[in-house]
Amino acid sequence: MATAEQRYRSGENDRNWVLDKGRNSARLTVPYLIPESNDPVTNNKDTYAVPWNGIGARGVLNLASRMLLALLPPTQQFFRFSLDEAALAQQGVGPEQKSQYEEALSKIERMVLREIEASNDRVVLHEALLHLIVAGNALLYVSTDGLRVFHLNRYVCFRDPMGNPLEAVTCEQLPYYALPEKVRQMLEEEEEEDLKGLYKQPEPLEAKEEEKNCKVYTHIKWEGDQVKWHQEVKNKVVPGSEGKAPKNLSPWLPLRMTRIDSQAYGVGYVESAAIADLQTVEALCQAIAEGALASAAVRFLVKPSGVTKAADLAKAPNGSFVTGDPSDVLALQVQKSQDLSVAMQGKEQIERRLAQAFMLNDQRNAERVTAEEVRMTQLITEQSIGSIYSILQTEFQVPYVARKLDILTRENKVPKLPDDLVKPIMTVGLAAVGRGHELEQLVRFTQTLAQTVGPEGLAQYLKPTELITRLAYSMGIDTLGLIKTEQELQAEAQQAQEQARQQALLQSAMGDPQKLANAAQTANEIANPPQEAQ
Repeated sequence: MATAEQRYRSGENDRNWVLDKGRNSARLTVPYLIPESNDPVTNNKDTYAVPWNGIGARGVLNLASRMLLALLPPTQQFFRFSLDEAALAQQGVGPEQKSQYEEALSKIERMVLREIEASNDRVVLHEALLHLIVAGNALLYVSTDGLRVFHLNRYVCFRDPMGNPLEAVTCEQLPYYALPEKVRQMLEEEEEEDLKGLYKQPEPLEAKEEEKNCKVYTHIKWEGDQVKWHQEVKNKVVPGSEGKAPKNLSPWLPLRMTRIDSQAYGVGYVESAAIADLQTVEALCQAIAEGALASAAVRFLVKPSGVTKAADLAKAPNGSFVTGDPSDVLALQVQKSQDLSVAMQGKEQIERRLAQAFMLNDQRNAERVTAEEVRMTQLITEQSIGSIYSILQTEFQVPYVARKLDILTRENKVPKLPDDLVKPIMTVGLAAVGRGHELEQLVRFTQTLAQTVGPEGLAQYLKPTELITRLAYSMGIDTLGLIKTEQELQAEAQQAQEQARQQALLQSAMGDPQKLANAAQTANEIANPPQEAQ
């Protein structure tokens, strides 16, 4: 059976090919994301060349922030538990009991969200999204202590042709003194065995701890309905590092930005959507910067046969007199402004395309830009990256919520939910894009209908309560306790009718003194009912 280190070495070639492409993307956007070395170095001291243009870095950071807010919104519930209607019908669950179930599930949802809010998961996820956008791959570990991300230069992954993970091996370089005591004892015993029969004495432990680093490998395997993992140091299994979990509750989440059939790794968003424009704008910005520097340089030419001496001009202070002829001196000019303007126009055009690809605030440069035009541009851009949300919903959101719920269940913070009745459903990301498209169609339908039949016809043919409910759902607004129910509306209508009837009776009584006296007597009797004799 191959060791974890052997499996890691066997997958390095395929991984390094993907890593090199991600490194090229990082050089044009955020260079520090991917170091020059393919080894998992702990203290990286590489120096990176600064790009000539900053739109790549701004675009990557902006897109990562937008995706973070879409996947884990801080002020919105991003998932809900759904009950299986068919299973409830088979068990004979009535509407009242179903409402009780939904209320209990809503409390559990809020408990899970509070745990996520109290953790640092959003910080780690933002780091993972940066690597997904640039390198296309990242490995997440969801533990009881929080979320952790492994960069592409720290792990290898193996998948089947369907894209399901089969194996993953992580490699971490740790100082010798940072290892647990039992691991250090195991390594010391192994070294003593290797040094038996030799005259050379082992070095002092203190010197080793200061100089030595150890590589710790974590071997993860997906086998059937379970995922198993263990750690190895120098091809020895670390005692107590073994673990396993159901496949749908796996703490290990190998993420990809895009799915490619029969490929173990994905492609970064930068490479798939912006690499050509980034390379072009990088070359143009370099040419413009160097041309501008050359144009800004101030140099003078002096005729060698003239009476004006260059040394006299160089030494003369400001405002002084120098003997010479003005025709002997000429200011050197590059005269490349026309060429630089062509480069500037091309750069601006490409930057507009990059701003649209990275979802920057891109709008038409004009005196009057309507809010509807800006909103439509944002909607089209959101829909263009819907495929990214789809794969992240499958590979991150659903297993992440399931893992978080499993951790809280094992800690006895929430009750265990039946898997055959309750399923988590994502309400953000791809679902939010779909709701935005539905909202656009609903608003256009309402506006077209109002223009066709008028406001009176709109009130005649549409149900206001249903329209308000659909608009709120399309905007992702929780309507619980916000919108009046049909019963409340009927009660208010009856109350208004009763008040109108009483007002009409009172006005009719004002014209008849006898009716007015009877009404006053009736009101007095209602206010002061007769008391029964003791």
